Amino acid sequence: MRKLNSKILIFIPLSLIIFMLSSCSTKTKTSNVRVFAAASLTECFGEIGKALEKKNLKVEFNFAGSQQLATSLEQGTPAEVLASASIKYMDELQKKKVIDSSIIFAKNKLIICKNKSSNAIITKLSDLGGTGVKLVIADKSVPVGDYFYSSIDKAVKAGKINTRDVEKILSNIKSNELSVKDVVSKVLIGQVDAGVVYKTDITSRNKDKLEVIEPEEFMGNEVSYPIGVLGTCKNKEGAQVFVDYVNSKDGKAILKKYGFVVD
Repeated sequence: MRKLNSKILIFIPLSLIIFMLSSCSTKTKTSNVRVFAAASLTECFGEIGKALEKKNLKVEFNFAGSQQLATSLEQGTPAEVLASASIKYMDELQKKKVIDSSIIFAKNKLIICKNKSSNAIITKLSDLGGTGVKLVIADKSVPVGDYFYSSIDKAVKAGKINTRDVEKILSNIKSNELSVKDVVSKVLIGQVDAGVVYKTDITSRNKDKLEVIEPEEFMGNEVSYPIGVLGTCKNKEGAQVFVDYVNSKDGKAILKKYGFVVD
């Protein structure tokens, strides 16, 4: 009987060790994936994250302006994936070996959003320079701000607006925000008449209060979203699962649901 008991005592710890090792292995495969994503991806990526959670992959998001995310990653903040609203920032990070490689997964459009309670008449780009119009724009360092100023330059070169129009528009800017969501918020609460944002920023939650204006001068200025895995990624398997899902049929369906253009 003593021999039998001793065998049982030895067997139980070994089985526990095997179980613990197995659990650790499973946890590694499904461990958290940290995704840094442009603020304009908040809603759709939130839904993608929930879908992946059902597949045993927990995603931790950090949503902010693409320029803030790029700076943070350059400084060594740990993450697995970056989804940006700017090819420029992604290219810079690839040159610095912060990002391994990237692909374009979605596209967007630049629009003017106006508070429906505003009396300002805005149908074209030059109307942003109208007398008394209060305007909010993202800072030039923010992709949506960069796209806006780029659109102005192109419109001037094409003869669609003149330098006087530009002066009037710039003089009506009341603040320069560090996130497209901050631009939307200021228009939504009526602090300003209008702002320049992405088409996908007009959602079921705010469309009753915001009017969408798509000026001719913004046409052709396509906004591209690249996604890539970090070179210092601690969970490459999980990171690739996330990227693959974003580019899958189900992932694209979610992106389209929120107004993004996908192939």
